Amino acid sequence: MGEVYKARDSRLNRFVAMKVLPAGMSADLEHRRRFAHEAQAASALNHPNIVTIYDIVTDGDTQYMVMEYVAGKTLLELVPKGGLPVPQAIQYAAQMADALGAAHTAGIIHRDLKPANVMVTSSGLVKVLDFGLAKLMEGVPGDHTGTTATAIGAPLTVEGTVMGTVNYMSPEQAEGQRVTARSDIFSFGAVLYEMLTGRCAFRGTSPISTLSAVLRDDIQPIGELTPEVPFELERIVEMCLKKDPDQRFQSMREVQAALAPLKRQYDSGALYDMPTMKTPVTPRTVRGIVPPPPASPRASKVLIAGVVFVLAALAAGIGGYWWIARQGSAPPAAQTPPRASIATTPSPEGANRNPLSEPASVAPATAAATKPPATNAPVTTPVVLGDALPIRLTLAEDIPNDAAEGDPVRFRVAHDVRVGDAVVIPKGAEAIGAIVDGAKKKILGIGGKVTFRLERVDAVGGQKVTIRATQAPRRDGSSKRPVNTSARRSKDVAAAAGGEYLGYIDGANTVMVKR
Repeated sequence: MGEVYKARDSRLNRFVAMKVLPAGMSADLEHRRRFAHEAQAASALNHPNIVTIYDIVTDGDTQYMVMEYVAGKTLLELVPKGGLPVPQAIQYAAQMADALGAAHTAGIIHRDLKPANVMVTSSGLVKVLDFGLAKLMEGVPGDHTGTTATAIGAPLTVEGTVMGTVNYMSPEQAEGQRVTARSDIFSFGAVLYEMLTGRCAFRGTSPISTLSAVLRDDIQPIGELTPEVPFELERIVEMCLKKDPDQRFQSMREVQAALAPLKRQYDSGALYDMPTMKTPVTPRTVRGIVPPPPASPRASKVLIAGVVFVLAALAAGIGGYWWIARQGSAPPAAQTPPRASIATTPSPEGANRNPLSEPASVAPATAAATKPPATNAPVTTPVVLGDALPIRLTLAEDIPNDAAEGDPVRFRVAHDVRVGDAVVIPKGAEAIGAIVDGAKKKILGIGGKVTFRLERVDAVGGQKVTIRATQAPRRDGSSKRPVNTSARRSKDVAAAAGGEYLGYIDGANTVMVKR
């Protein structure tokens, strides 16, 4: 729609950004009226995450929009291959959601949100650009949808039948239907997907094939591309990218509410940092606005059994304490002979006395003889490991390039897994997995990487705990991930020993821990 220059305001001696609209567009009175109206609406937002519009200047048939100069980079420049660290992506997303929420409240729909329209300063402040400019193209001659279009991958918006950049537009935009604030929510989800994975949510070899992907294709799950992304954040992105607007978040306020718990946890440091991983990892048991998927029947049964065991142990302990206290406080009474099945030791005072009611004058040797033999059995307590609790693992041995489906893969636990002050899974414990897609898959051109699944890990006392390779199972219930090829020792090795991975508790697992 024009060119942007860095300029100096000679009166206030400051840098500004100046957008110059083509003379052909500025000459049309209707365009100029709309341009002024939209600039006034956008300038009234006065939000810290929205670029400020200072003035509109007319010079002959040319119009200029004078805006705040933002010293920084766009997300298009900042997002690396593989995506941003999760805390950074959440910080940026929260600011973008605030900006869009304020704009929607003022009745302005962006309709062209994309990485190139989001700038970030060196201090991490986000500025959303080009609010209201897309509406300038509404109702142009020959345009029956009141929208504009952008070519795939191009930084400039051009005239056409659909408004927005095709990689980030909503399905209703792609079909030329009425655009609402929920369309911005879809675009927001597409930008957040790219921030987390480093890849466009919808891609094609041409604008038409990309539009087809927007309309029909499901996104590749974020967990398959970046396993350390929290499940709650993945669900937020999925909700934003629903094809049907009625199934998305219905307002940016809802998106803000969903992001808020994650942002608070990262800001407070409650979610721990993995030193060599790209992002901190949040267990999927953390509750946010978007609920996690229901636990499997097996996990529910294990959890119920653990709860029942704990309640039974508490009831037995309280009952035993009450009985002992009652017996100790009761006056001496006639003794009832014990049942034949209870072994007793005769004493000089007479056999079969109740040791709990023995008077204090009884000799120590006699009292000791009447007590049951002491046992040194340790006391154990059930501890429940929640579903998707992360475990740091290191590969115990090389995975060869000719690894075949079903071959075992061995890991070692890199750090103790604790619940409170109890070590449940000790450092150095063995974890076992298996190859899912081996060398044959690669030769046939299917997949292209050696992948593995995780099966179990040794807990304290030789107990086994089931684990999986990704934070959430795939739709078919499976869980696999590719091996790490960054530290290969030779061309014959698919993954070298010592490589770091994350495993996740699969369902609720109960472990008996000594106290």
